[in-house]
Amino acid sequence: MAKHQPDNQAQFRRFENFTELTHTLVSEWMHLIDDASQSKRTAAFALAGGSTPAPIYRELDQALAQRATANVLLTATDERWVHDNDPQSNEGLFKKCLSQSVGKQWHLVSLKNAANTPEVAMEAINERLQKQLPERFCAVLLGMGADGHIASLFPGAPVQADGLDCLAAVHPQTHQTRISLSLPRILQTEKIWLVITGNEKREVFENALSSDLPIGNLLKQAQCQIEVFWCP
Repeated sequence: MAKHQPDNQAQFRRFENFTELTHTLVSEWMHLIDDASQSKRTAAFALAGGSTPAPIYRELDQALAQRATANVLLTATDERWVHDNDPQSNEGLFKKCLSQSVGKQWHLVSLKNAANTPEVAMEAINERLQKQLPERFCAVLLGMGADGHIASLFPGAPVQADGLDCLAAVHPQTHQTRISLSLPRILQTEKIWLVITGNEKREVFENALSSDLPIGNLLKQAQCQIEVFWCP
């Protein structure tokens, strides 16, 4: 497996295929969880949604289910304002992909409540995050759009709101309402895993530092280790 180091703090790791990428990432992930378990600490992670990381979550589920106990908290980096049974729900995706271990080895800290809109829910969700996830994440797993967006932080849109850990967001094309962790909250982590595929996204990443895109802001502001997991 070849490795490439761009001129920033991120470590770029190239994999031949997504299966190899998945095995490596889940192995690293379980190491963090086991370390936390041995220290009797909660292992907290923020996860991207979408179809790309789904195989990673399914393999993580198998690994977690083999542990007698694990004290893991998961939250989404962002969520669409839909019910869990909607195919577009990230939280619903986690429950499906991590179905063997949900409620046993891991528990969800939800970004949703019964409010009609994310704008109405923001303060309550912020309070929940600060109460249930007061410490730094062990790791944040992010994807990236071809436009350079991360979570639901889109180019030209706010990345934080009044110091809250979360903010309401709107997809620029579909106008779908969402809630997202703020950039400052995403950066409160021990490490960041950025999972991307294809040459188009690799080019966006490699040019990110000279841009004002959300991915560029992440790279410029991060004070932690960033590992980029990429395959064609």
